[in-house]
Amino acid sequence: MSKFGRGLNREIVGAVNRGELAEPLTIEVVREFALRSGWAVRETHLRVTLANAASRGHSPTYRKYFEPVGRGRYRVRREYRGVEWY
Repeated sequence: MSKFGRGLNREIVGAVNRGELAEPLTIEVVREFALRSGWAVRETHLRVTLANAASRGHSPTYRKYFEPVGRGRYRVRREYRGVEWY
């Protein structure tokens, strides 16, 4: 298990699906979520979390959980809506 539970991106998707986080997501929203969850997430990790998880050019094995909606804002991709990891 990752230090962020199931992994930071999966935790974000789960929080959106449970209604704990509202979209559009931003780095600030994710930062507050991590603080509330008691995680000490490095700023560099926060800055790439949403962007890397949305980038089609990132590693082909890296899941694309989010899609950009402009100006540093993201939403959960349709195929991950309603998904909860236990």
